[in-house]
Amino acid sequence: MLETKWSKYYGDYAFTPDIDVNKSAYGALKDTAGRHPDRVAVEYGRRKFTYGELMSLIDRYASIFAAQGIGRGSNVMISCRRMPHQIISFFALNKIGASAIFIMRNAGPEVFGKLGQTLKASHMIFSVDIFKKYKHLFMHTPIRQIILARSSDYSTSADILNPNIWDLKRNESYDIGQDNGAGGPEVVFWTDLMNGEYPETEEVSEPDNTAVYFMSGVAAGPVNIVKHSSRSLNSQAMISAFLLGKGVNRVFSFIRMDFSFGMCFAMYTTLVSGNTYLINTQMELEFSGRDINNYRPDVVIGYPQMISALIDSRRINTRTMSSIKTICSCGNIMTGSEYHRIKDFFSKKNLAPKIMRIYGITETASVYMFLPEDEIRPSALGIPVPGVRMKIINPDNNGEQMNGTLGVIAVNTPSGMLGYVDADDDTNTVLRRLNDGDIWVISGDLGTEGEDGMFYFGGTRRRLFDRGGMHVYPQLIEDEIRSVLGVDDCCAVPLERDGETIVKVAVKPDSSILFNNDRLNELKDAIELMCEMEMPEPMRPDEYEFMAYLPAEKYGRVDYEKIISMFKEEEDEQKDNQNSGSAAGTVDDV
Repeated sequence: MLETKWSKYYGDYAFTPDIDVNKSAYGALKDTAGRHPDRVAVEYGRRKFTYGELMSLIDRYASIFAAQGIGRGSNVMISCRRMPHQIISFFALNKIGASAIFIMRNAGPEVFGKLGQTLKASHMIFSVDIFKKYKHLFMHTPIRQIILARSSDYSTSADILNPNIWDLKRNESYDIGQDNGAGGPEVVFWTDLMNGEYPETEEVSEPDNTAVYFMSGVAAGPVNIVKHSSRSLNSQAMISAFLLGKGVNRVFSFIRMDFSFGMCFAMYTTLVSGNTYLINTQMELEFSGRDINNYRPDVVIGYPQMISALIDSRRINTRTMSSIKTICSCGNIMTGSEYHRIKDFFSKKNLAPKIMRIYGITETASVYMFLPEDEIRPSALGIPVPGVRMKIINPDNNGEQMNGTLGVIAVNTPSGMLGYVDADDDTNTVLRRLNDGDIWVISGDLGTEGEDGMFYFGGTRRRLFDRGGMHVYPQLIEDEIRSVLGVDDCCAVPLERDGETIVKVAVKPDSSILFNNDRLNELKDAIELMCEMEMPEPMRPDEYEFMAYLPAEKYGRVDYEKIISMFKEEEDEQKDNQNSGSAAGTVDDV
């Protein structure tokens, strides 16, 4: 069935990387390095690491880490995502049986604390700027050693002209003497550990042991700590490597290495399938054309808004644009208008890169489906990638839903997580053995499957609410309203008012009518008429508010919590004004 479905949408798929899923992550990379020792594996500014050189560094640091007391079962916190240290550390730890805890650099103190305490981390490998910001959290904990990474450890003299790397260097001066001897963990620099002789270590990692932890995963509702094995990473690389294209490619990712898409898909899949990984040296997550021009990648991976920034940037030269063969959009759904805009942009330059719109979650080690090129349908997510099965289920009884019936998206993939840490109930909610006897990941995303095998997004279970005795799915309301001519985007949210739930919709109209009151009134009438005709009464919105823009989360999704907050603030302000007016009136009457 999968082969038939796949050939219908993407018949030229034929690439299978030479990856042994039964190896450790270290073992899989070692196999690749053995086949291509002189091929460039990683570029960091002007510094290039061949596969042979990278493996030598990994082996060297595996021995160093072992000498520091790190071994089988150890957990090490890592946060130096813009540097080669993150890659070297992960594979070196994997070799000696330790696990990496990847932490997003912009995480709050509670995240750093929770990960370190819950997983009983013994060591940290942090960039200097992050350590200086959070060091007070770790100076009196069981953490025994803190290893500080600096961009200068691997930059070259040619990088003196790279402003991005200079941005990294600005906050890297640090006196470790002020911390050592003060009763806390030992603080050392990464390069200082290179001094000395260390016995070579043997590989002890097993493919089914935990290789990496991520602070993410919302399929169960709350955010948990997700654990993945080497086997799931290798399986992810097997099923998603085709997205990078055939041949040897230069892959640049806007998505950081401490996030599942950035690590499991962008970095890991790139390296174990023999491509070249280009490290994003941008300090923040924002778009930078400098790296794109310097690296001239074949493949670009990013959130939809990053891809839009790519084509909007006047700093990207035509020569660089012509090198891009594939664009992978992930982390959010790319709208049809965004897709056409990107296609048109390249078409006008007589260029035609593939645009791969992919979707996944941390619990599946990122990718599990993609939307074939030129498929433009409202809320379409796509079809499962080869080796993955999907279906829509009723989460209450695990029964499979008929085509066209809304339910929860369930995924059967070899790249599934091992589970959550200290959250057995949530693990059992998300990892279920269904009627076919196989383990499925219950994603938490709502959706439907069409007769043609295409899956459609129906929102998330977190946004589901009850009203008038029925479940209300905001995504369905939004899909209907977006179909009205003149609506650019919208977001439907529930509000509690006088003990009842009302539905209010923030509507972003087309810019051509934003400041035309007559046309806005006409648009409001059209929306209300459509809702009355197409929706059962409990789903129909009670109120609408036109907005020039819809606030977005960091990765591009509409921030519906922010919209709820804005609406509540408006209501509170109106109440205050009314109360003030009443009070003033009372005084005047007197």
